Amino acid sequence: MIRNSAKRAMTTTDQKICIIIDHLVEALGNEPSSSLRRTLILADIDQYPGTTQTGIMERLGIHKSALTREIEWLFNYGCIMRQENPSDARAVKLQTCGYSKKGLDDALAYFDSSHDALKRFIEKFIRVMKMEKPTLRDAKIIAILEETKGATKQQVLDRLYEGAASTENRAFNDLLKEGLVKDVRE
Repeated sequence: MIRNSAKRAMTTTDQKICIIIDHLVEALGNEPSSSLRRTLILADIDQYPGTTQTGIMERLGIHKSALTREIEWLFNYGCIMRQENPSDARAVKLQTCGYSKKGLDDALAYFDSSHDALKRFIEKFIRVMKMEKPTLRDAKIIAILEETKGATKQQVLDRLYEGAASTENRAFNDLLKEGLVKDVRE
């Protein structure tokens, strides 16, 4: 605990953003292609253990079919548990578990355990990126560029998540095309 506090104190804001994104990737099964919307949903479930799909829809304003797909993914990847409600089969209770809980707790440590602050952080990336489905990988590329100012494309790609080179290149090139990344040296 003390070591983590010291680590947080010795990093710049831009470095902290990169570390927070890394913890969120861990919370989503080390899947950097997870959308920021999925990340937001997971944070909401963690904030409100035992919540239902209806509660999430009300709080986040996400359409039911989109939310159902995201909850299925989170369940299939072991990020959340479902608890059946004996009195109402439609009201399944949800909560985070395992590596997702740990990854979120690690990210929350940078926000004084405030889920609302973490959710604002995620929502800010969604607003700034203005893409259809921005991912954690996209957010990490932006954060690395902000942290390293003047890094080459290869230096950025070297700090990503050891995925397929074609996937990471495509993500970077999509950000260039969208105008979210500019003036990067080859």
